[in-house]
Amino acid sequence: MNAGARLSGVAARAAPAAEVLLRRLRPDIGRALAGRRRAAAELAAWGRRRAPGPLVWLHGASAGELLGAAPAIRTLRSRGADRSGRRAQLIATYSSPSGRAALPWLDADHAGYPPLDRRRDCDAALAALRPGLLVFAKLDVWPGLAAAAARAGVPTALINGTVRAGSRRAGPVARRLFRQSYARLGAVGAASPEDARRLVALGVRADRLGVTGDAAFDLALERADRARADGSVAAFRAALGGPGEGTLRLIAGSTWPADEGALLDGVAAARRAGGPVWQLVIAPHEPTAAHIDALAASCAARGERAVRWSRLGESTGPPAGAVIVLDEVGRLAELYAAGDAAWVGGGLGGTGLHNVLEPAAAGLPVLFGPRHDRADARALEAAGGGLGSPAGALADTLSRLADPRLREHHGRAARAFVEAGAGAATRTADLLSSLWPG
Repeated sequence: MNAGARLSGVAARAAPAAEVLLRRLRPDIGRALAGRRRAAAELAAWGRRRAPGPLVWLHGASAGELLGAAPAIRTLRSRGADRSGRRAQLIATYSSPSGRAALPWLDADHAGYPPLDRRRDCDAALAALRPGLLVFAKLDVWPGLAAAAARAGVPTALINGTVRAGSRRAGPVARRLFRQSYARLGAVGAASPEDARRLVALGVRADRLGVTGDAAFDLALERADRARADGSVAAFRAALGGPGEGTLRLIAGSTWPADEGALLDGVAAARRAGGPVWQLVIAPHEPTAAHIDALAASCAARGERAVRWSRLGESTGPPAGAVIVLDEVGRLAELYAAGDAAWVGGGLGGTGLHNVLEPAAAGLPVLFGPRHDRADARALEAAGGGLGSPAGALADTLSRLADPRLREHHGRAARAFVEAGAGAATRTADLLSSLWPG
């Protein structure tokens, strides 16, 4: 067994003790650990009763990784993966509870947490499931599961492969621990040439590696276009109410407290300076009751009123000037298309910038903080669709965006950027088809 799998197994054996503490300190992580302890038995039970036929196992850390993989996996399944033409079944697993938000886009036959990354659990799950292919999304390669797949003769792949500059996995210790796990992968699709070089440094074999792009571009376009076609955008606009003459709508997605404070201050400062009035719609990254209560208190301290999306009346819109707080998950991509501009959270508080492709696909100017390591955000900014803005400059940026010609310019550039990156779904499905036992 390689060093990474041994370390992962040791951590898995410590999980029951850690779960007790985490249930008090971090209930979300505690619940995820409990789910992983049950996962081997649940996967095995489903595997024993599943219908015969081909099966793909897709694993991603959370919703973002699974959503980015969805177009390629759907394309692969639609091709008829065995000689009888039977559509492949799909198991989707995720490490974070947020992964559940991606399930409507995957049409999985079974979904839940992966087993603890130790030999007995991974071997049992694979023996019962008998998948034809195990696919990791982005970079979440679990060494114990990869080793178990090798023992079971199950081919493995990594798609939308991304290694950010400065990633902890690129450090010398991590490379030694996980090199064998990456070397075992049968096919790897990198999101960019830079990612491909970093993946080779991690241990991926160059002869099994291709630059396929990131299918998250395809999904972002699909969600934005579907939202307009199926009436989701119109429904959001109706529920949010007409912003009123001279009022613009700023959709702030995946926010953290640092983002929210800067947004409230920036919108107020732009208004005081005689700039545009912005209707602010905030979708927190973690819309827990505690977070939303704190956000409402922050609004009240500034003399603003916060209204939760779930409490908006069906027949009446929100009070004039109220801050709208989206207190549900899974609808942010559709909500963006109802705005005039977007703010993406995570670039101020050091938590990591979130998905900039969704608002870009909606054709909006995309604003974000400067503290991030996302290559797609840098490229979006260079293309003219992204606007990096420190907290102190946000009011000025919002005032400049009062010009409809400027908003249209940045919005068109943002949409064009996403369209230029599309096509990875088909290329990735081709890569996976090369491993499929046909």
